[in-house]
Amino acid sequence: MKPSITILLILMLAFTTSLNAQKENTSDRKKVQIGAELQFYPAGFMPTITSNFFVKEHLAIRVRLGGNFADRSDFSIYNDEEKAKGFGGTIGVQRYFPYWKGNFVIGIYVDGWNMWTEWKDNTDTIDPQTGTTYNLVIQPWINGGYLFEISKQWNAGLTIGIGREFNVITNGENVGEGWMGILTLSANYTFKK
Repeated sequence: MKPSITILLILMLAFTTSLNAQKENTSDRKKVQIGAELQFYPAGFMPTITSNFFVKEHLAIRVRLGGNFADRSDFSIYNDEEKAKGFGGTIGVQRYFPYWKGNFVIGIYVDGWNMWTEWKDNTDTIDPQTGTTYNLVIQPWINGGYLFEISKQWNAGLTIGIGREFNVITNGENVGEGWMGILTLSANYTFKK
């Protein structure tokens, strides 16, 4: 396991353990949100559906499922062109800080993506090469931002973050991985309190 993944998992475990060690109000556990997000990063975008399971009034376990679509033509060190798509999900924790008409949020997460990348190399030669690579991508990331409460049931907001893609399983030629900035637009509905 790469050192940065190990450090991130240890931090996530410590953060969750310290917060769960405090007494929990049973009424807070019933708050659940569902929502949708659209994330943008320099090489692509990720539409997802989300669920926030509140274990405390201002702390939620966050789960996401969705797709990942990338065009790494200028970002990969391995190939001249790379177009990828796949599916996966997220597990993490998100902390809420009430302010004004909503909440500042910070979170720490780990994504897992099954990605298929169609790549082309040596495109300027008489013998270009093409192929498809499967990757299992693990992506730890953090973010922060603001969620504005539209009503008692709805909130919407914007967060920014940073993450790192690791190709942990590769079936085929090497394809791009690395650091990325993330911009997220989200909307959530609270259906149970």
